[in-house]
Amino acid sequence: MNPNNVNPSNFELLDIIYDNDDFSIAYGIFEEGEKCIAMRWNGHLDDPGYPKTFGYPMWFIIDNALKNIFLKSLLYEENAENQKIIEILKSEL
Repeated sequence: MNPNNVNPSNFELLDIIYDNDDFSIAYGIFEEGEKCIAMRWNGHLDDPGYPKTFGYPMWFIIDNALKNIFLKSLLYEENAENQKIIEILKSEL
């Protein structure tokens, strides 16, 4: 499933910051709170991937104490959106 199409009501997708087709990491807002990092396996064909609730695709939210560690570790990975990650890190300081 295209990660841009994973839009549960409790997560506002701001950017996909890593995507290798099978696995994605997003930056967004969970339950109208702080900006956070979320991830998911994208699935194949008619499988909506994981996590999912009642068959609907969801995002797995990473604890905010780990947010900057995750962001820094993604820099310069092959499928990372480096410029977006750098801008997010700047805004988090």
